[in-house]
Formats: sequence, C-alpha cells, structure tokens
Amino acid sequence: MPEDDFITNKQLAETLGVSNRTVYNDIVQLNQVMKDKGAQLISKPHYGVKLVVTDQEKYLAFLRSLEVDTVTVGDNTETRVSKIVEKMIQSDTPIKMDDLSEELYVSRSTLKNDLKRVRAFLDSYDLQIDYRSYTGMSINGPEKNLRRCLAKIEQNLIAADGSFLSKDMDQISALLKEIFKRHRYKMAAYSFHNFVAHIHVSISRIRQGKEIALVYPEQNDGEPQVRNLAEEIIAALSRAYDIIFSRTEFQYLLLHLECKRMVSDTSEAVVSSGVYEITTRMLREIQTAFHYDFQHDFELVTNLSLHIVPLRLRLLYDMPFENPMTAEICEGAPLAYEMATVACGVLARIYEKKVSPDEIAYIALHFNVAIDRYKKKHKKNVLIVCGTGKSSAMLLTYRIKEEYGKFLNVVGTHDSINLAEVDFTNVDYVLTTIHIREHIPVPIIEINRPFFMGEERGDLRKYFQNDRRKTLMRYFSEDLFLSHLTADSKETVLKLLCETSAANMEIPEDAFAHVMQREALGNTAFGNYVAIPHPDRPMGEESFVVTGILERPVLWDQEEVQIVFLIFMKAGGDRNLQLFYRSVSRFLSDKTLVQRLIQNQTYEELIAILDSLSYETR
Repeated sequence: MPEDDFITNKQLAETLGVSNRTVYNDIVQLNQVMKDKGAQLISKPHYGVKLVVTDQEKYLAFLRSLEVDTVTVGDNTETRVSKIVEKMIQSDTPIKMDDLSEELYVSRSTLKNDLKRVRAFLDSYDLQIDYRSYTGMSINGPEKNLRRCLAKIEQNLIAADGSFLSKDMDQISALLKEIFKRHRYKMAAYSFHNFVAHIHVSISRIRQGKEIALVYPEQNDGEPQVRNLAEEIIAALSRAYDIIFSRTEFQYLLLHLECKRMVSDTSEAVVSSGVYEITTRMLREIQTAFHYDFQHDFELVTNLSLHIVPLRLRLLYDMPFENPMTAEICEGAPLAYEMATVACGVLARIYEKKVSPDEIAYIALHFNVAIDRYKKKHKKNVLIVCGTGKSSAMLLTYRIKEEYGKFLNVVGTHDSINLAEVDFTNVDYVLTTIHIREHIPVPIIEINRPFFMGEERGDLRKYFQNDRRKTLMRYFSEDLFLSHLTADSKETVLKLLCETSAANMEIPEDAFAHVMQREALGNTAFGNYVAIPHPDRPMGEESFVVTGILERPVLWDQEEVQIVFLIFMKAGGDRNLQLFYRSVSRFLSDKTLVQRLIQNQTYEELIAILDSLSYETR
C-alpha cells in the first residue's frame, strides 16, 4: 500500500496476480484482523482503497509480528527507514540501491525519498551515509553511535504494555530482572527497555566481531555495588549466548548501569560536595533569572543532586538519555522547562557539552514539582482592615482562610487609624470593610459586610480574576505586536523582534546577542507552532512581551514555528511572570486557539484569547 494515497482494487489485483473479487474479500478480512491493531483500510468509490493509521505504536507492533526474512508486506515509510538503517549498519559490505529497492519491494524513486529520511534519522546519532559510485552505500561512524542507533530501532520490538515482541529480548529481560532483584538495583521502566535493547544489539555486534572502543577511563571501575552487578550480568550473558565480553565491552555495560541507575532511597546515594556545589549554582541562576528562590527547598536540592550524579556521567561520556515525554513536558510545563534550560546552562559550561532537550525535560520535572510547592508556600499576603472592632476582624480572617486558604495568607489585622504607618513590604492586598481615604502602595478591596456573605465572596473572586487579567495584560501592548511577518530563519525573526523592542522600550544595545546566547543553550520552540525565546539574563526596568506572527512557519531548530512570544524580564526577576507561563501553557495545548490566532493575526484577537485564558488560569 502507498502511504497516505489511494490505490485501486484493479492495481492491487494485477500486482498480486489475483482477481478483483479476491482483493475485495482480502480487504474485508484484513480489516477484521487489524480492527485492534491501530490501522484500517478505507475504501472510497472511484478512488480505491487507502491505509489509515490511527495508532502508530500498535500498527508497528503488528507489522513486526508479520515479519518474515526481514520483509514485511505492508511496510510504511517509518518501517522501511528502520530496515534500511539496520541493513546498512549490519552489512559488512556496501549495498547498492538496486539491490536494496529489490529487497524492500519498492521503486528506486521511493527508495531515494526514504534515504532523505534515513539521513535525517542518522543525523541525531552523528552518523553519515558513505556513497561510492559503482560500489554502494554504507553507514559510517563510531561503534558506540552505531549501537545507539540500532538500539533505537530495536525499541520498536517493545509493545505498549512493556512486553517484548522478540524472544531473545524477552529472555534477556527475564535474566536482567532476576539479577537486578538480587542486587536491589533499580532502573526506570523506559531505561530498562532501552538497556535490554542495547544488550541485544551488543550481543549481535560482538558475534560480528564489531567491538566497542574504550569508553571508560581505566582508573575508574565504578562503584563496587554496580561493578559486582555488571560482573554477574556479563557472566550470565556469556553462559547464555556463548560469547566472550572483552574489557571494553564490560566497561560499556558498566557505564550503562551507572548512567541509568535510579536512586529512590537517599541513604543509598552519595552526593559529593562537587555535585552539591553544581546544584547550588543552578538554583542561583534560577533565582537571578526568574526571581524564584529554591535554595532552601530541601526536597528539590536533594532530588536534583541525586539526578545530577548519573547525568554528569552521561555528559562526560556522551551517553544520551532519551525521554519519551519531552514534547509533553515542553507543552505542559513551559516555565519549568525554561528554568531547567537555564539551570542546565551551568552544566554545559562546566562540562563543555550541550545538554540535550531530553535531559532538560527530566530536570524540568523536578522544577515543576518545586513550583507547585513554591506557590503553596508563597501565597498572596492580605492585611485585614476592619472598622467594627477586633472580633469582627477575627471573624473576617477566619472567613478568608476558609474560602481562600489555598491562595491567600492573612498577615495580620489593623484598624483604620494610622494606616499609613503600616509596613506594606510583604503585603499584596488590603481587604477592608470601610472606605480608606489614605493613599497606600497596594490594591484595596472593599467589602460591604464583615461577615463575608455569598455576594461578597462572588465579588472577591471576580476581583482576583480581574487582577490576574490586568497583571497578564501589562506584558502586552499594540506597539509590540507584529503580524504577517515574512522571514526565512529564526535569526531573522528574532532580530526583527529585538529591533521593535529597542524602538519602543529601554533595553541594552546587545539584547539580540543575549537572545541568541539563550538560543545556544537549547531549543525555545515548545510545539504547536509556538516559540518562547528570551535573553539569557534579565535586563531593563520593565518586563514585557513582543509578539510576532508569521505568514508561513519557519524552522526553529527541529520545530516549525509561526507564533513567537519574545520575553524580556526586568532586572531582578519578575515573579508575576508565572501567570504568563501558565496562560501560555494553556494556549500551547489548545490547537484551536493557536490556529485562531494564525488565521486572524490582530492585536484584538490576541487580547481576546489571553483574556479568556487569564480567567481560566489559577
């Protein structure tokens, strides 16, 4: 079946050498077989039949179950790409295009298109196709990278429930689980599946005489506990598969175990002073950039330090750690992901290695939990002013705690006399039952009665909704809104937005350079055609957002982007920016709203969308 295109019953009948009636009956039977396999054959009069895949994971597992002699009837592009890569890596000699197209049952033009995808796939593993006229094609690169690539392909043999579709991988899994249990060693499920795939690939490569190069320094033999575990695994695999693991193969397996180890009991871990210092530096960067002080959050400090222990090894020895939830984390927790990106800049400078988006996303999970704790701890502070006596003030305090205890913290009560002498440094609102004539530096909320009945509760909720709206809208202005932009790169877009910022706001002359320095740390595209770039440090006296909407998407590293929110955070940080990120998170996850803004590129449309999001955001 051609991918995403119709083919007639007559064409199928001629290709297969059967009658039209047989093709029709086969399609009916195939749909019965595939009804729970994530795909269906859809018929349309005068067009023919088309394959529609609704669940890629189930469908790929189904294809693998049909595989015979490396050829599957019904291969789609993704499956063919995997087979091309696997065939070229495992072959000892270059492969000619004609031989490959014949083996895969595809035309030469189809194979050429597939090879474009193969090159894109190989780029992420620092591998290249070596093509020589009259000889053929081969894939070149370090053995470690070749194995990473093959292990990724092998993960297609893992079903949705975590079971293995390969008998060999299932046996390796059972062997490892038994040994892990004896050594009380823990590894996350996704990491375990990846480790099984790596072991399976290593066995195959060792049998072919393809040995791994030295990846671990001779003087470092790992922690005794992990080393003993590695020795037992090597011994068990040697017996089971009748192969010999060299010292470098042992080191490779040991490194995987140390990089993938999950420490759930803090008593099992040793966090050195060096790791603690790195964690402290990361949290200082967060405080400078985002005005969040996490340095006294013991839970975050501990969990982040434990995470950095294996992360350091992965950075030092180029052992990338894949994260299947990276896209969801970027979209669902943009503030936490931004914090993680800034924090990982510390690691990038120390180890002179770029931290991957997958690793940043794991760090973001720790910050996302810490932000929730921070919000609960740092509620808006309210001062109660009541003109009918202390008892009434105490009753109103009780009502506020009962209704808004999750969001508001009553810092005290005061009478209306000498109110100007109060220190409002730690006060966000004044809630009063009387009219206050004096000027005070915080918003005043007046309620009619000290007993805080139903109507007043509704009015107060409405006030806080309006306050959130005003806070969010302060970041946006029509002068900083650009629509129908034409650009061919993210650099062009960012330069244009920085020029607009400089023309309307007070920012340093080198703002664009700082924005590009931030881009060098990691991708700022969060999916769904939206990017949220910003300088690598706070600057200027006021926080604001420049909005740019393009006529057509541009490639923003690995993502296509059409809506750009360039954020400038004022020097000293801005804790209210949390509201912006929460609203944008809702925007990111709503494809209808994104398309609505792309279709109607006006400032009024942007404000209407933000207005609705500010009322929903808590």
